[in-house]
Formats: sequence, structure tokens, C-alpha cells
Amino acid sequence: MQKENKILVWDLPVRLFHWLLVGAIVAQWVTAELLDDAMDWHFYIGYFTLGLILFRLIWGFVGPRYSRFSQFLVSPKAYWQYLKSLRNPQKHHYVGHNPLGGLLVPLVIIVIGIQTVSGLFATDDVLHSGPYISMVSAEVQALLNEIHHTTFDIITVIIVVHLVAILWHKFIAKHHIIKAMFTGKKQGEYNSGISSSNVLLAVLIAACIGAAIYALIALAPVPEAFYF
Repeated sequence: MQKENKILVWDLPVRLFHWLLVGAIVAQWVTAELLDDAMDWHFYIGYFTLGLILFRLIWGFVGPRYSRFSQFLVSPKAYWQYLKSLRNPQKHHYVGHNPLGGLLVPLVIIVIGIQTVSGLFATDDVLHSGPYISMVSAEVQALLNEIHHTTFDIITVIIVVHLVAILWHKFIAKHHIIKAMFTGKKQGEYNSGISSSNVLLAVLIAACIGAAIYALIALAPVPEAFYF
């Protein structure tokens, strides 16, 4: 039997993505619901969030082992076995995501992706509008505006489910997943960890995405009346 040690599981780019996304979602809510005259920042943070989502999509294919989408989806039998294991959660340990946790990552990417993209066409009907609002009809714009607000409600539900899962893991299963999202390290067999966070590759991808987002906004065909 292999000796278990603290091994690197969550690479630095994944950890940064996680916490930056948390901060971005909170900031989006604050600038939209609590602050006055903060919609400029709401849009800027939305562009940043879109960049995060694009990065995670790419990283899910080229990142280290446990960040890849291929690690998230398992067979129906594995889901069933995991559900049965919940009766004795302290006896079961997953190096990466557990089967249900693995479903949450693609769901978050899809929902927040929809929310940020729809924001490019959204408007508050007063002063602020997304950079691509002129590209769609009034009917489509109204639909995208509704989607933009509805998906945030879905995000709120996902956040609650995520927090409940964290509390369950901490107090029932006794798994230290919060600490792992700061340090990147979990208990596991020595040869199960990743050897590197591939930071240089992540920086290159992030730089390309940043340039693409800038071009997306700077070159947007928005009528002069929509600039603010």
C-alpha cells in the first residue's frame, strides 16, 4: 500500500480562479443591488468574469490532471456508489472532486457563462447598456435581459448548495476541503499528486484572453449614444 502524504491536487490557477470568481460574483451583486452609480463597475467586473470563465474552459482541457473536465464526469455506477457511501462519509476520500462535486464545476461554468454573455446585451433602460446591445432587436434584447437576471437567481441557489456541501464535508465527513482550496494540498498517495501548477502556461492563456476581451469591448459596434 502506498504511503499517504500531503500532495498537490489543486493547481494555483484553479485556486486563483475559484477565489477570484467568488469575489467577482459578490462584487457583481454589490454593484447592482447595493451601490448607487456603480453600473460602470458592474460592467467592468462582468468583463473580468467572462475572462475567468473563458480561462477555466480552456484550462479544463490543458491544465493539470485534477483541473481537467475528463476528471469530473464518471459512470452512472460511480454516482450510485458515491451516494451509497454517504452513509459512512468519513471512510471515503477522493483526491480530486467527488462525483457530485464534479458535476458542479461544469454547471457553474455554464450558468455564469450564460449570465456574463447575456450581460453584453443587457440594459438598465436608463443610462447603462451592454456593448453589443445594438446588435439585437428589442425583443431579443428583452429576452437576454431577462436571462441575465434569472441566471443570477440560479447562481444564488448554486452558492447555497455549495455552502451546504462545504459544511457537510467539514462537520460530517471531516474532509478539510476549504484548506485545500487555499493550499492546493490534500491527503493522498504520493504518486497521485500533480507535479506542477503549469503557471507559465496559465499566464500565457490569461494574457491572450485579456487581449481578446479588450478587443471584444473596444471594437464593439455600439452607437455613440450608448457610451458612458
